[in-house]
Amino acid sequence: MASGGKNLKGFTLIESMVFLLIFSLISVIFLETYATGTRMIIESKNRLGATALANQKMEVVRSIDYADIGTKHWNGSAWVYGIPAGDILEDETVSVNTIKYQVHTFVQYADDAFDGQSGGSPNDTIPTDYKRVRITVSWGAGGTDQQVAIFGNFSPNGVETSGGGGVLSINILDATGSGVAGATVHIVNSAAGVNVTTTTDSTGNITLPGSPAGTENYVLTVSKNGYYGAQTYPSYPASAYNPVDVHASVVAGALNQKTLVMDQEVDIVLSTKDPFGTAIPSVAYSLSGGRVLGTDPGTGENVSAFSASGSTNSTGEASYSNESYGQYTVAVSDAGYEFWKISPEGITATIFDAPPGGPGAITAVLLDKGIGSVKAEVTNQADGSPIAGASVKLSNATLAYDVTLTTDTFGVAYFPETLPELVAGTYDIQVTATGFGDKNDTATVNGALEIKSFQMTAN
Repeated sequence: MASGGKNLKGFTLIESMVFLLIFSLISVIFLETYATGTRMIIESKNRLGATALANQKMEVVRSIDYADIGTKHWNGSAWVYGIPAGDILEDETVSVNTIKYQVHTFVQYADDAFDGQSGGSPNDTIPTDYKRVRITVSWGAGGTDQQVAIFGNFSPNGVETSGGGGVLSINILDATGSGVAGATVHIVNSAAGVNVTTTTDSTGNITLPGSPAGTENYVLTVSKNGYYGAQTYPSYPASAYNPVDVHASVVAGALNQKTLVMDQEVDIVLSTKDPFGTAIPSVAYSLSGGRVLGTDPGTGENVSAFSASGSTNSTGEASYSNESYGQYTVAVSDAGYEFWKISPEGITATIFDAPPGGPGAITAVLLDKGIGSVKAEVTNQADGSPIAGASVKLSNATLAYDVTLTTDTFGVAYFPETLPELVAGTYDIQVTATGFGDKNDTATVNGALEIKSFQMTAN
């Protein structure tokens, strides 16, 4: 006889876990949305506060006599000034409702195109037409999303008068010749009490009419996040070399151009390996190059910004961060190895080019002197230059070895291409190259590196 029973309803364990998972996901999304919304509200309040502060500062500028509209700051021992000089603090820290704002004021003369421009046609002999004021208020990290900037133009009362001096036009270019926008330029002329910091416009230019005249009095220092900085130096012999970028000069009543080149930083990573890709640790090296600062007055050789030496680490590497782009020369030495070349192949076997912002990773390829191998060096007898693309055949009929390789950019072919090492024995070598007579020789291999040189004679 069938027995009756009750139909029990409830949540199984799996259903409960699914419910908790959905609830958790909804809670996380809600909290993230709430946090994001809160941050946006706070940033909006900060931006409104910064805008109000910038407008307040601009109103203060409007109340100042035209002659006093310019910047100054205390360098720790004396007041130093911008171009033009004035009574406005260049940098201030202002607290508003627990938020600290950084206020930077930059004032410059403007050369209006309406009445011609300095050095143009027609030539404006009084290029200090009016003053342009830029007030930037930043907070937090001070990035582009945490700052506001406002601008104002101020004209003199009555007839236009000369602000004196000359026009200093500073151009900051990258390695391709394009202007670097947003570069920070610090300008110091101690003799005239000038000390001002500003940023380049969209073309990489800063133009400062009314700059006090002086010969190599203007010290320029340029920086930008992610870029290797640039600066000017005094002429030889105040500098130990003839600098590429000497301090800027200003001739009164003239347009004075000064150009500096800077570009993105490079991380240099040097690896030491054998031709088969195996890392070689503790190899002594020296590395020099990068930005060219000037030339040696005695030898005429380049003086570069970077120079270092040491030994590669346990993994066969040495690295240097945030260095300049340009050509570098590397030299390595180890008693148990013969230097072959750097890879990727550079300008020469020891010189490579590190492009701006590009990879600065290079490998110094070393040949183990303690394994059976042959290095064939092929050059032009006429001038000693390496012959790339020559055919080098290494063979031993008894050992059934017959391999032909093509010389690299530096005229070198290395055997074996892969391990194991060459078996001991005497090998025949045949070298051929287009436009040159053939060369033949033998190499005796016995558990060590054998170097053979071939000087090819043109047909």
